[in-house]
Amino acid sequence: MKKLFFSKLQAAVSAGFLLLASAHAQGDAGFRSVALPGDDERVTGVYCSSAQACVIATNVFGGAGHLYATDGKKITATLLTGDSKLAESLGTLGEIGFTGLSKVGNRLIAQVEGAGGSFVSASGDFTQAASWSAVKIGTLSGGGTFGLNQQMGMGVREDRWVHFLFRDTYESNDAPGPGALWTPLWSPVAPSVPSNFEALKKADPKLCDSDPGVSISPRLTQAAYVAPDLALIVYPSGARNQRGSDTPGVCISSDGGKRFSHVEFAGIGEDYGPLGVTCLNSSKCYAYGGLDFAPESAFIYFTGDAQKGAASSWTKAKLPTLREDTKFRNLFFAPDGVHGWALGWSGSGDALLLGSSDSGSSWKDLTSSIRALAPSGRLHSGFAFDATHVWIGGEKGLLLTTGN
Repeated sequence: MKKLFFSKLQAAVSAGFLLLASAHAQGDAGFRSVALPGDDERVTGVYCSSAQACVIATNVFGGAGHLYATDGKKITATLLTGDSKLAESLGTLGEIGFTGLSKVGNRLIAQVEGAGGSFVSASGDFTQAASWSAVKIGTLSGGGTFGLNQQMGMGVREDRWVHFLFRDTYESNDAPGPGALWTPLWSPVAPSVPSNFEALKKADPKLCDSDPGVSISPRLTQAAYVAPDLALIVYPSGARNQRGSDTPGVCISSDGGKRFSHVEFAGIGEDYGPLGVTCLNSSKCYAYGGLDFAPESAFIYFTGDAQKGAASSWTKAKLPTLREDTKFRNLFFAPDGVHGWALGWSGSGDALLLGSSDSGSSWKDLTSSIRALAPSGRLHSGFAFDATHVWIGGEKGLLLTTGN
């Protein structure tokens, strides 16, 4: 009898350890706060070169954003401040913010809000201020400026660069810098680029005619996906405040942004198209939405054959029961491509965190794991160095992480 009791106890303990390990890997436990210098900053991007060496991007409504370094316990350095002095050096006025981070080649690039004609990047040790530089991105062919628009992504292949900016994309055979010459590449809503878009559309009805950009406040952190090697570029279609006539879905390019094909998401109401997209590689991509008081607008779609463009197949993921005013604003995965997190908020500002352990086919609600740390926080960004080192960023200086 005693032997049977201890056998059952041992089995129960083993099951408990397995459950705890699974929960920790999925982000169900172990979150802690990392304090930012100010509580008025929105954390819009995270990138880690190791579990203890990360860069944090922020923006501030009406103020200067920052790039910070952290070891996972505290902010160790202020790398760059988007104050008026920096803005002036980039040829603009006021102050600028940062809305994301992406690795392109050996450089880490910070997407800029408020100075579309800038190139903010680092090489070497990203956690050192000396590694970072901010310069003018170059000259626009035919004159004009890049304006104050938000940068959404950048990639390079064989010395050809593509710059994805709100409403427009550009290409250059020069590396970003003061001497680079950029040419408009794609913006199909009038005045359209390329200029013969109507003829191209007539020959190929699946060609996208949606603006490359969705206008939602606060600024989106995954408004477009640009592969570092330009193997794939994706942006939403049929979304709220987006110009063009495409139905809800995505626009996909596999030729470096020269042409985008439309894929429709069946069953999505007009004006409820996705607000954000992200990809793990040139095949596996995700698109998500979420608007106030529109239950059918909160969804996650995924595909495993994005490189097929207009012929790619997208499937609606299985979600837990959600409030009708749920808004997804960021989705990210660990390098294993299996463990993923989707975040945003419900209502006017209740934090929302979902997790997946099947590559995004289905999701469960993990919000309880962070509610005590983010009782009233809208979430905007995330990053997973691996399945146990996870970062989440939000408003009011909210920065959470797991792992040792």
